Amino acid sequence: MYVRRNIRFKYVLVESWGLLLLIFAWSVTVVLLHEIVGFHWLVVPVLPVTLVGIAVSLFVGFKSASAYNRWWEARRAVEGIVIHSRDWLVHVRSYINCADPEGWEVAKKLLSRHLGWVFAVAHMLRSTSRLKASARPRLFNYRWAHKAAAMHQDPQSYGRFLDPEEYSAAQTYKNPATYLLCQQADSIRELLMSGNLNNTQQVMLTRLLGTLAERQGMCERIKYTPFPRQIASFAAIFTWIFVLLLPLAFIDVFESAATRERLSHMLTDDIAFILLAPLAAAISWVFL
Repeated sequence: MYVRRNIRFKYVLVESWGLLLLIFAWSVTVVLLHEIVGFHWLVVPVLPVTLVGIAVSLFVGFKSASAYNRWWEARRAVEGIVIHSRDWLVHVRSYINCADPEGWEVAKKLLSRHLGWVFAVAHMLRSTSRLKASARPRLFNYRWAHKAAAMHQDPQSYGRFLDPEEYSAAQTYKNPATYLLCQQADSIRELLMSGNLNNTQQVMLTRLLGTLAERQGMCERIKYTPFPRQIASFAAIFTWIFVLLLPLAFIDVFESAATRERLSHMLTDDIAFILLAPLAAAISWVFL
């Protein structure tokens, strides 16, 4: 997430300069064809383009709101994993006598396996990520390339916290994170049977495992439930239609203004050359 107080324009320009250049070139081409070549039929009334722009703004607004809602749900899921991981640490240290060497080994195994579960969830989510890695700061469709990003795509990211036998067994499952939660439940049951935990403590730890499983499910739902393609695709299609029609509508606007204000044809051409391309590029960039 971008966390600076103000967005630096250079970061935006890194990914949008190509779009700006393309729109600027298209606008200049429209002006040249209309004013120099004489293709006066290259004019679209401004009203239909305005209606298309309103429809595009509705699409884009709904798309942005939906994207933010998905991001906020993901933020809640990750925050839940962090909070309940702290609860797990506190409960394990409280219920198990870590001063005793045997108790310390049991607590260490429970905590290490939990770390393995956290990184296993990250591995499951990151291993099939379509985001492109970039060493430079980006804003859209990229993530910053760093060692952690590459580490999460390696099963060893969670295997380093597990016993070799348990790591080998986890790799045989399609969902290793769920397997590790089941292993935690088995360990809690063994502690209850051996008398190291009472019924209340066993219930508390098992309930925590259920909460962690719920947070994992939230992450998986966001990961594997795609954004509706009809919304994303139609928003992109109509945005590009609006972008292509915008310079044609601006010519109609300039001609109408020239007629209304009784400006000369030469002055109208100068205004079109000076203002049309920058205005079209700026407005189109906002939608794109």
